[in-house]
Amino acid sequence: MLAHSLGWGRWLAVVLLLASRLSAGEPAGRELPPGTLLFLENCNSVVETTTRGRIGHVAIVLPEAGVSWVYEATPAKVRRLTVAAYYDELGRLNQRRDQDEAIRLWALAPLAPYEPRELEAMQAFLDEQLGRRYSVKNYVRGKSYDGIHCAELASRALNASGRFAFEDCHRISPQALYTAVVPSHAAARRIDVPPPAAKEPWCQRAQRRTAEYFAWCGWSLQEAWLFLW
Repeated sequence: MLAHSLGWGRWLAVVLLLASRLSAGEPAGRELPPGTLLFLENCNSVVETTTRGRIGHVAIVLPEAGVSWVYEATPAKVRRLTVAAYYDELGRLNQRRDQDEAIRLWALAPLAPYEPRELEAMQAFLDEQLGRRYSVKNYVRGKSYDGIHCAELASRALNASGRFAFEDCHRISPQALYTAVVPSHAAARRIDVPPPAAKEPWCQRAQRRTAEYFAWCGWSLQEAWLFLW
């Protein structure tokens, strides 16, 4: 038996080492290939419960002029931000959470790199969506409306490349998209998001949180109103 040959103490050390390697992610500095999908776990209990999945959000990474941008649909609208800013934002969110409640980030890179024309088509679609209102009404009601949610944005962007042909994208959840793209993507890599490099001054932090609160409240009220029609 391996345990007897190593000795129980050394055997336990090996087991603990393997467990740590399986549970730990990789540093956030590694480059993300164009078209990488970013999935968030433990980020939104409402979405995860409603869709019966562990994945609650998805975004997509595309380069422009040497900069990697994250495109995502999130309250209150579709936006883009640099990968560094995205990591920083997640790091700030995790600072307010216990370790077992921290948001976990998974990166799925395409097995076959996208060709330039495919990336151009995807980016053209995503750039057209910037500023579009975020809405889950499409998913809940089962038909398209003027808004768009995260998995719908990502799946439509993948369709724009010509490699995929997802139907009824408004009905796709983040977990369903994750399951669907696993065969065409490399194994999911967990990325350890570090805490923010610099601590925000109190006034800046208060201003940012106040702006986030009012933006969320404004979106929530509008979304609730639209569900009446």
